[in-house]
Amino acid sequence: MTRRAGARPTRTAGTAAVAGLALAAVAAAPAQAQAAWEQVHGSGEAGGSFDAVAAAGPDAVWAFGDDSAQNDGTTWIHRWDGAEWTREPTPDDWTVVPSAADAASADDVWAAGVSPQDGASALHYDGSSWSAVELDPALRPTDIEAVSSDAVWMLSEPVDGWDRAAFFDGEIWRDYPAPTVDRALSAVAEDDVFAVGRKGAQPGVDRWNGTEWQEMELPEVELPGGESDATFNDVVAPAADDVWAVGHVFWKDGEEKNHYRPLIGHYDGESWTVRADGEAEGSYVAVAEDGRGGLWIEDGGWNPVFVHRAADGATTRHEVDGGKYDLSVTSLASVPGGHGAVAAGTAFEEGAPDVFTDHGVVFGTGDWK
Repeated sequence: MTRRAGARPTRTAGTAAVAGLALAAVAAAPAQAQAAWEQVHGSGEAGGSFDAVAAAGPDAVWAFGDDSAQNDGTTWIHRWDGAEWTREPTPDDWTVVPSAADAASADDVWAAGVSPQDGASALHYDGSSWSAVELDPALRPTDIEAVSSDAVWMLSEPVDGWDRAAFFDGEIWRDYPAPTVDRALSAVAEDDVFAVGRKGAQPGVDRWNGTEWQEMELPEVELPGGESDATFNDVVAPAADDVWAVGHVFWKDGEEKNHYRPLIGHYDGESWTVRADGEAEGSYVAVAEDGRGGLWIEDGGWNPVFVHRAADGATTRHEVDGGKYDLSVTSLASVPGGHGAVAAGTAFEEGAPDVFTDHGVVFGTGDWK
């Protein structure tokens, strides 16, 4: 799942004095030691920003964004080929900032986003070059799931009050039956796809059976009084009987201050369990497989913490230290084959420097980097 960071936010000076970016692990429960996250790409000299990532293997990892951290700029795509990062050519005058991406294989990669001038469009990589692909310009892509070369789903925000989705059948993109939730997708097979989001004030999950989307039954989440709701922000489906969804419970207190608590759900092939994950405040915004039966979960998109949930349920929190930068991490993906995970976003310099050195950043964990 990817999220667009939006305009450069107002920031205040922080207290960190470390120059550069690092991650420290803090144990929340006994767990097998995990490989540390580290920054693997990006610098103040290079600038730019990243908004989406996709991976097909340890030598096929892509980060998508644009060449400006302050405003939407010219589209750029950077690839890790197992040895180095390089910027790949994109179609001339293509200025869409990709907000969602996925890879069916190393020679079948999709990215989509919105241009302020031209609306929605997509990019496709066929193993040799990137080409522009037309979409309904009214779409507002929120996620892409590339199941195979002839089965690619795209979710959109509602358009004019209507749920929208598109499907690529190997020939063209066309309108397709849409789920009633619009945050994220994950597929077990072409005829078994899960979509998550919010329905009213409760989290929602729909399931595609090859013919239609069907609403799944979830236990009701207990909400605090007053203005409050619960939502799923992302989903990952390692198997039909092992599906994970993450999100948050939101509420306002008596002083109109916003609060969030992490929410996690699991489907075991029979039923869903949904619960708040701990008592501390936070918001789970993305989830990916770790390749060893566990999960990586991003807690908060702004100066986030990466939470590792091992196969036995033990958790370890990996705190991000951005040094003189605040970090907006907008995308998280697994690197297939058990090679770890990748995340990307933008580092914003704290305070009001005379010369901004904001820049796109890519983080990695595992042996792919």
